[in-house]
Amino acid sequence: MDEGDVIQKGVYDAFREAGCDLEVFDYFAIYQNNKMRIHTVRQQFYNKALEYKPDLIHMQIQHTRVIDNRIVSKIKRALPKTIITNWTGDVRNAVPNTFKNIANVADYNFISSTGQLEMFKREIKKDVKYLQIGYDPKLYYPGTVLKSNFEWDCIFIANNNTKEGYPGRTARTQTCSGLRSVFGDRFALFGNGWPKGFKSKGSIDQKRAASAYHKSVCAVSVSHYNDLDHYFSDRLLMCMASGRPTISLKFPKWESYFTNNCDLVMADSVDDIANKVRYLKQNPELASYIGKSGAEKVLAEHTYTSRINDLLSIIGLK
Repeated sequence: MDEGDVIQKGVYDAFREAGCDLEVFDYFAIYQNNKMRIHTVRQQFYNKALEYKPDLIHMQIQHTRVIDNRIVSKIKRALPKTIITNWTGDVRNAVPNTFKNIANVADYNFISSTGQLEMFKREIKKDVKYLQIGYDPKLYYPGTVLKSNFEWDCIFIANNNTKEGYPGRTARTQTCSGLRSVFGDRFALFGNGWPKGFKSKGSIDQKRAASAYHKSVCAVSVSHYNDLDHYFSDRLLMCMASGRPTISLKFPKWESYFTNNCDLVMADSVDDIANKVRYLKQNPELASYIGKSGAEKVLAEHTYTSRINDLLSIIGLK
């Protein structure tokens, strides 16, 4: 996705749809766009909190130092009845110190897989809860026209990050190499950081991603982490929401959410992904059924609104 195009306004809609009176404090936009000093941004956050006196302050602080534990602690002292939560959907090999510092003063801390719960609890030395990632149905949705002719056989939208040491990076590069060798230009790859030989079409704006998925027989999802219990990135939900059948590399506990060959197609290995693409090409009616079922599944169970309702229930505000 384009950098700078990651503000998830669907989360704002989700809070409102859940019945909340919402006030947004976009610390990063304030800091970056107005070229303010960090201290000034923190003070604005504090002033906004005291002005609004909310029942809940929900944060997504994982890598930034703009909002730190000291200003959050100051807000807690001024508003002792306000519940403060922090969530991250990012997965890393270790707990970021910035997340850890905020976690020490937040009332509730959430991550998006069960596979790293013990690591987070051990590092933070307090409880950490599981809250799965969601998606915005206003950005990702089925196409309105039934198609029989597609521009591509398969599509993968993802960046190639060579700096972080993600364990699933090799699986992603092997997936793309394999699909290119089998399907040639009928395989569409979008994203930054790919070597020239991978023939990436470059980054794609979130607002155009759904229409790109609609042009393909099927979509492919391979995460940077494919061995964590209950972990999948929002890419999987975005693919499924498009209404095209999605092929995912298997991850632990996937059965908790999905049904193979019903709402999702699970590949046993990287090499198996091409086999699944062929299978869907050869069975267009089944492909349409899986795509439709997948879109219905994620719309019913995996939108941001579903996640915010889960959050409010966990913390006792619903």
